[in-house]
Amino acid sequence: MSEKERTIIVFAVLKKFYFNTEEFVFELKSLTETAGGKVVDVYVQKLDIFNPATLVGKGKLSEIKGRVRRDKIDLVIFGNNLSPLQHQNIENYLDVKVIDRTELILDIFAQHARSREGKIQVELAQLRYRLTQLTGRGREFSRLGGGIGTRGPGETKLEVDRRRIKEKITKLQNDLQKIRRSRKEQKKSRVKAGIPHFAIIGYTNVGKSSLLNFLTKSNVLVGNKLFATLDPTTRRVYLGDGITAIISDTVGFIENLPDDLFEAFRATLEEIENADYLILMIDASSFDIEREIESVYNILQKLDASGKVVIHVFNKIDLIDIYSLRRKFQEKVDNPVFISVKEKRGIDDLRAKMKEMVKLNERISDFIS
Repeated sequence: MSEKERTIIVFAVLKKFYFNTEEFVFELKSLTETAGGKVVDVYVQKLDIFNPATLVGKGKLSEIKGRVRRDKIDLVIFGNNLSPLQHQNIENYLDVKVIDRTELILDIFAQHARSREGKIQVELAQLRYRLTQLTGRGREFSRLGGGIGTRGPGETKLEVDRRRIKEKITKLQNDLQKIRRSRKEQKKSRVKAGIPHFAIIGYTNVGKSSLLNFLTKSNVLVGNKLFATLDPTTRRVYLGDGITAIISDTVGFIENLPDDLFEAFRATLEEIENADYLILMIDASSFDIEREIESVYNILQKLDASGKVVIHVFNKIDLIDIYSLRRKFQEKVDNPVFISVKEKRGIDDLRAKMKEMVKLNERISDFIS
């Protein structure tokens, strides 16, 4: 996405499921700006049912078209995921480039992938999305069959594209399997050496990389953008009393991450599966903290990692009333710690809590053995 692309955001929601869309729209605007677009306007439409051909109603689409022409809009982004038919119909009617939420996230991933693993995962996700778009095309794109006594023209370009995409997907999946096997071997060596492993998890842009840098005196890339960190980073951290651990910064979460993207990044997310302890970072200034915590736990469940020990770290306490936050969450979550990475507050409390978890686990292990 070019920095000069003037963008309109469109989001449709069913009336029976209508909710406060403010935070969803805020997230979508942040994604758009992260990708390099400039949001000119936002359209939210409540519907009884989604239009199978264009998602939104004809009146709303006509209104958007007028705005596209009047303000020379370059791009329209739908917060909903569009079917191939909807995508094609909307783009033809508006006569401007149209993408949906999945394509927007893929665009950001493609910009931020640095390692070989990250690039493989991005390409895999892009190909899977491309395949769904090809699969959904109408009958006019299907194979041209021959009648009795004729051979027909053979494979169409569409079928060739499908076959090549499937072959490429298989190759990339095999490459990721090699990476996963290598990671498992690394875990075996770490477990044998008795080194505890922490993984920092949480929504994107909550300060995970900044915390890793401060704890480990590193210089991992930090950006005030969604998905600034795409590739996992692992460093050593000294906790005191002779205890050294390793700590990993993982890809940021986002609500309703499309399944194809989740599966493509599963190799990266295995850093979470392999960790002994999780540090769940939470933006203390967020509009809806409890919903975000719930979303993270839903992802942990998909990873079979919901049973791990979790330290709940509330970051950015410099932006809120810390006393109200403590009263609300002190008894509601396990192992709460309240910090501000920006102002270097509460970091010693976190380090002490990490050390406490390791020592507790050692005592339990000694008791069991």
